[in-house]
Amino acid sequence: FTLGVLRSPLRPVQRTMFCKQFISAVLGAACVAEAWGFAPTVGMPAGKTLALRQSGLSTTRPAVTGMQMATKEEVLAPLFEANKKWIAKKKSEDPKFFDRLGSVHKPEVFWIGCADSRVAANEIIGAEPGEVFVHRNIANVVMKNDVNLLSGLQYAVDVLEVEHIIVCGHYNCGGIAASLTPANFAAPLENWVSHIRNVYRIHADELDPIKDQDEKLKKLVQFNVKEQCLNVYELAIVQARLKDSSSSQPFATPRIHAAVYDVGTGKLEKIDWFPKDAEDTYDMKLA
Repeated sequence: FTLGVLRSPLRPVQRTMFCKQFISAVLGAACVAEAWGFAPTVGMPAGKTLALRQSGLSTTRPAVTGMQMATKEEVLAPLFEANKKWIAKKKSEDPKFFDRLGSVHKPEVFWIGCADSRVAANEIIGAEPGEVFVHRNIANVVMKNDVNLLSGLQYAVDVLEVEHIIVCGHYNCGGIAASLTPANFAAPLENWVSHIRNVYRIHADELDPIKDQDEKLKKLVQFNVKEQCLNVYELAIVQARLKDSSSSQPFATPRIHAAVYDVGTGKLEKIDWFPKDAEDTYDMKLA
């Protein structure tokens, strides 16, 4: 094949590029075959290897086990069965539950939390479905150019008119831990982690003296929540609503709250986030 390409009328640069692309395609196909179990085990004919795998007998490569080898039916069936039980439980407790849930959506809280599966917003504050409007991402970061978060926040503030915004971080956060490592995680994860590293930079004078790594991580979790609350407060969407509501009710809304969840104890801790030396136009220190 290579000889044929070299003798072709293609220019040298084109021939080189073509050969590279062909080799990459072959290597890619080999990787796919290996991943799907079609590649032969070293030292054994392909047909015999495939027959052994189909029969369930071991070859020199250990068998892959776990959810990834299950069929869709095996994976999804328990989930749908659990859903049926949940529906039955809810109806037994409150026959009108789903009638109400399907007719109105008026949550009082917009929750900005971490995507960590251990930090389920509704459960840790004892809220029912329909009571909390939720946005989650790695390390509960609020970026002022994050269209995903801003769209949800705008809907929460302008349409749902939520009275409270909670930014909730949690201890033992993988995103926070990643920000303290010198590793470059490559885009897009590295782009995201860099925002947490900026939080460290802002509070380096307080974080650097902490020698215990666990304590430093916990402190960074708290600082991160504070900074994200400030980011929420500074958004034009929030400022406009605060200004409009301040003249018609005792407290301007939405109230912004900082909280940290301890996954090891289940405790939710309130954090004071508003800067002590800043002008508190909307009494956020009382939130």
